[in-house]
Amino acid sequence: MGERIDYDVIVVGGGPAGLSAATVLGRCLRRVLVCDAGNPRNARACGVHAFLTRDGARPGELAQIAREQMARYGVEFRETTVMHVRREGDAFAVELLDGTELRGRKVLLATGVVDKIPAIPGIEELYGKSVHHCPYCDGWEHRGEASRCMAEAITARDSRWK
Repeated sequence: MGERIDYDVIVVGGGPAGLSAATVLGRCLRRVLVCDAGNPRNARACGVHAFLTRDGARPGELAQIAREQMARYGVEFRETTVMHVRREGDAFAVELLDGTELRGRKVLLATGVVDKIPAIPGIEELYGKSVHHCPYCDGWEHRGEASRCMAEAITARDSRWK
């Protein structure tokens, strides 16, 4: 008799990559759990871009559609933080924030990246509105703004000296 296996794959991270992987795995008849802490990198973005058929969708909308589609394949979703992962024989033990321990044959880490926002006074209020970190996410919508702002600043400066 083998050890207890709760899932074929436990996906850590419920962003676009984790949700895409979970959907594919669910379609392959795998028992899948997605664990997501609920603080997405793109929470302040107006829209998700360069994501086929969903360009411009609000981040929450994209996640909701993905969860609905995953459900039909039996993929489970938990809003929780994975605290520890350790190898145990041919499986992985995954400890969740509430102390629950689950076992999976595989663990897929899709935790994305964390942006380090500089400690500049006032940046938090502007981040995602007029301060942007990603040209792929926000470049198209804000194209030409830096040069336009610079031109306005130079014009204003020069007019003071006349």
